[in-house]
Amino acid sequence: MADLAAAARRFVQSPAYSELTLRQLALLCVVADDEGPHHVRHLAATLGVSKPVVTRAVHLLARRGLLKRQRRQDDRRDVVIATTEAGRDLRDWFRDPANGGHRG
Repeated sequence: MADLAAAARRFVQSPAYSELTLRQLALLCVVADDEGPHHVRHLAATLGVSKPVVTRAVHLLARRGLLKRQRRQDDRRDVVIATTEAGRDLRDWFRDPANGGHRG
């Protein structure tokens, strides 16, 4: 637990700090760790939350440039969620042992 607190302190003091909630960070990691495709309903089931919770988090992360929403070409109603390079960089920052993180 002390390692997590130390990593959190370093993150808050770093330029990467962007006031993410733990739920938003968890969502970002789920999307970044698996190539997908990712849909809101599957992300909600994975995280054990409702679809509106995931939709709001995706919206906020997209506004921050960490996730992107893409409509499938074959079915424009279907929206797929993916990470941006900035989102992967932030996930990697958290995973870096130099920042108190760990892999896996």
